[in-house]
Amino acid sequence: MTQYFARARAQQGCSAATLQGTYLFAGDGVSVSGSTTAPLAFAGSERFNGAGAVTGISTSSFNGTITRNSAFTGTYTVASNCTGTLTIGTTLHFDLYVAPSGNDFVYAQTDPGSVSATTEHRATRA
Repeated sequence: MTQYFARARAQQGCSAATLQGTYLFAGDGVSVSGSTTAPLAFAGSERFNGAGAVTGISTSSFNGTITRNSAFTGTYTVASNCTGTLTIGTTLHFDLYVAPSGNDFVYAQTDPGSVSATTEHRATRA
């Protein structure tokens, strides 16, 4: 599968326009502060505009404290090799790995003290 993905990326290439439409996500992870850890979980939807902007809404649980229907905005980049970055607000940062079709992507959070990775799937193209 890795060879297929690499071959498809080389043939098609990607750009910010690869991510367009509404995507659904759910994930979990851990927040680490010194020797203390706290579990976290989140789910929601976000809309990528195909030009580097994203808006969304999510529900999250951080160490058992629930936050519902929290709206957010952010920016993203996608390079021709189908890798990129996602920034939500000014505090959450992620590395992206995008399928050439734009139907799916995975990401890992890159902020110190956070351990999470998630897969997103396109629900609509509009």
